[in-house]
Amino acid sequence: MVDHGIGFFLALAYCALLIATANELAMSRDEGFYVVAAERYGGWFEQLFEAPAQALERASIDRAWSYNREHPPLTKSLFAISLLVEERYGWFGSPGLATRFPAMAMAGAMLWMVFVFGARAAGRGVGLFAALALGLMPRVFYHAHLACFDIPIVFWLTVVSYCYWQSLLRRRWLAVVGWQVALGSSYGLALATKHNAWILPGVFAIHWIWAQVRESRSERTLSRIPWWLLSMAFLGVLLCWSLWPWMWHDTADRFADYVAFHVRHEHYNFEYFGQNIFQAPVPISVPWVMTALTIPLTVLMLAALGIGRCFWKPWISTDVRSNEAEPMDPRAMGIGDPRRTAVLWLGLLFAPLVAISLPSTPVFGGTKHWMPGYPFLALFAGIGCFQAVSALRAWTADRMAKRPWTRIIAPACGGLLLAPSAVETVHSHPLALSHYGVLAGGVAGAADLGMNRQFWGFTQGRLAGWFRRRMPQGGRVWPCDTLAKAWEMMQRDGMLPENIRATFQLSSADYAIVHHELHFADIEHQIWQAYGTVQPVHVLTFDGVPIVSVYKNPRKR
Repeated sequence: MVDHGIGFFLALAYCALLIATANELAMSRDEGFYVVAAERYGGWFEQLFEAPAQALERASIDRAWSYNREHPPLTKSLFAISLLVEERYGWFGSPGLATRFPAMAMAGAMLWMVFVFGARAAGRGVGLFAALALGLMPRVFYHAHLACFDIPIVFWLTVVSYCYWQSLLRRRWLAVVGWQVALGSSYGLALATKHNAWILPGVFAIHWIWAQVRESRSERTLSRIPWWLLSMAFLGVLLCWSLWPWMWHDTADRFADYVAFHVRHEHYNFEYFGQNIFQAPVPISVPWVMTALTIPLTVLMLAALGIGRCFWKPWISTDVRSNEAEPMDPRAMGIGDPRRTAVLWLGLLFAPLVAISLPSTPVFGGTKHWMPGYPFLALFAGIGCFQAVSALRAWTADRMAKRPWTRIIAPACGGLLLAPSAVETVHSHPLALSHYGVLAGGVAGAADLGMNRQFWGFTQGRLAGWFRRRMPQGGRVWPCDTLAKAWEMMQRDGMLPENIRATFQLSSADYAIVHHELHFADIEHQIWQAYGTVQPVHVLTFDGVPIVSVYKNPRKR
């Protein structure tokens, strides 16, 4: 219970931090689609409460659930419920925060789960460092604010992985049944969140076979029957189907359409070393290089140290049940670990990156697509932090007598190693999708390298104050990559007055904005021709790098 108490505190603190910083972020492109879906789902939930028989008719289900049917329903359903709560009780203060709150709560729960996984496998110090390192990755922090699926799927995949890990040991039948039910249920919720969940059975199968082969006959601690697979295949799939009304009719055909959409997903534009990639195959290096350039260097180095410590000089486990002797003591991660935890973590870390590296994978927009591997990168960084603390303790023990202040070595070292992540995250907010780390030379260095500056049209929120000052009587703005619904949400949340409207006709706009992405270069050229000027009236920059430019239509004002 102590582990869960600490995890709950982490979750609460992180969620509060996200809420406190959310008003600086306008809605991104995808959020606009999910708000529309949530509004339709909310109408169906109200109908289900008031007239259940009518709501369960196929026509009612299709009318409400056909929109954005290419994505599973769980997170959007939570957005819908949260919006209904805001409409009736006003608990959140704005529709935008209401929509985003469920994903923020799951972001907090993600840190809770990472801490517990790390604490149970390798000690509380490892779990605590891993949770904080994950939460302080700049792009994780950004995505944790959004009404999207990316952080929720990271949370659910971590839960599923933890339940699978717990289900491996031979236990009393009640514990076995309990963990299998938890595993199947959590996998069903993961399937109902995002299609990333498809790869988990393959990762688990490879790990399970490896653990079975490596276990000696004298150990006999692992279950010989893959109950985990049966639980995921039956309970997981059944739960996902039950949560998705769209699938209740013509299930086979609709499921085939869902799979086909993601297998043949449309390609996004993505700038990589000065080249605009808009069709497969993407360079195999993309997820690996982007991970290296966007995650704080200290975390990467500690993760490499942790992986080396686990596989090249593993601990010899003496008592896998004890985590209390030292604040950071990964004694359950060594040679005596029958569950081969380090192998599992390594597979869960690399699987998302490998999946994106495949030549057949569609071109996606950024790091969020392989973010499910980041909790396990953070856990290895926690192991690396333990190694650093151990080395420092050994150094001080050789040079001075034990003194009371030596007890602060572990927290002081951990805090020092987390400090660069905290600084980067604070500096990156709210433009974290434009942020790059020291390996790229920062934001300016990444621009020189020709790396993607942004996507999703999310930076328009930083222009809201400027537009309010320049357009006190209202007017129209051509929003480039910003979705109409995302612009509307800025108005509903009070960032913009209703008389500053979006228009998608360049000639009728008072101002036009350009999100600086390589594939929008031709759009900027069209604005130059339409407005007769190449001089923007305002440029939003990040560390001196242009992020958004605003052009004035001379024919309108």
